[in-house]
Amino acid sequence: MQVAQDALDAAKSMLLAELQASKEFELDGASTLNAWVRNQLRLKPGQASILVRNVQALSDLPGVAEAALAGKMSAAHVAVFAYGLRHIGLESMREFEAEFVDVALARVPGDLFEAVKHLQDVLHPEDLDEKYLDGMEKEDFSIDALPDGFHVTGFLNTVTGSKLKKAIDALSAPKDADDKRTGAERRVQAVDDLASAFLGSGLPADKGVKPHMSVFVDAETLAAAAEHVEQTTKKPYLNPPAMPATEPAVLAGHGAIGPQLLMMLTCMAAVTPIVHTVQANPSDVTTGRAKRGRCPGEARQRRSR
Repeated sequence: MQVAQDALDAAKSMLLAELQASKEFELDGASTLNAWVRNQLRLKPGQASILVRNVQALSDLPGVAEAALAGKMSAAHVAVFAYGLRHIGLESMREFEAEFVDVALARVPGDLFEAVKHLQDVLHPEDLDEKYLDGMEKEDFSIDALPDGFHVTGFLNTVTGSKLKKAIDALSAPKDADDKRTGAERRVQAVDDLASAFLGSGLPADKGVKPHMSVFVDAETLAAAAEHVEQTTKKPYLNPPAMPATEPAVLAGHGAIGPQLLMMLTCMAAVTPIVHTVQANPSDVTTGRAKRGRCPGEARQRRSR
């Protein structure tokens, strides 16, 4: 069945080559062959583009056409030959056509692409520098706060991307045979480890204060969150008290956070009390000495020792 499907895809492209030469697709009101394929064959744009791109490869490379019409290579393989024609040229592709056909008959399209791409890099090394410069122009990186976390988007140039990938790959490797974390979990943890190590090693100070995460929370909210989390973790589990209608804690640069995350960060943080009156001016505050935050249940554990 797969052989038949591949042969039919090749036959369609060959017929499309005749249609393109005759321009008869214009009789159906289509301005391009691609538009005709989408309208008349009811294919998605991506599927239509593959068929149309393959037209040139099957027309210019007889060895490819013969193998494709016999169902010996897929439309995805033929698409790689079409890529070669566009980026390497007809003369070079014909020179190495037989070798590439042998690769296509034995390997997956990705392997064929690597072979064709290698020839492109050998014949046109200047294209590699152009791609690097193009990547420099597309550079972008942003981290946007969302209600459930942060959304990371961007594009890195070749050198910067390689550095980041090397660091993430090294930090996200499984610790041992018993490491059951998914690849996604290990990569996210690697980013956390990378940021923690960098911040912990000490960055240039800003007026004597190293960069750090800040959480702002009212004392009433902090106390209620501690009680809520402590009751939640008790055994047997009790119904935790409802959080009162107080101002939520705010993680600087992100927004409001819930009691569970608040208490987790409190366990890791130094807590600095700031006292002010309702009528106080923004500068009329009293700042106390920072102390290590306590986790829910810590006081009870101390009393029991």
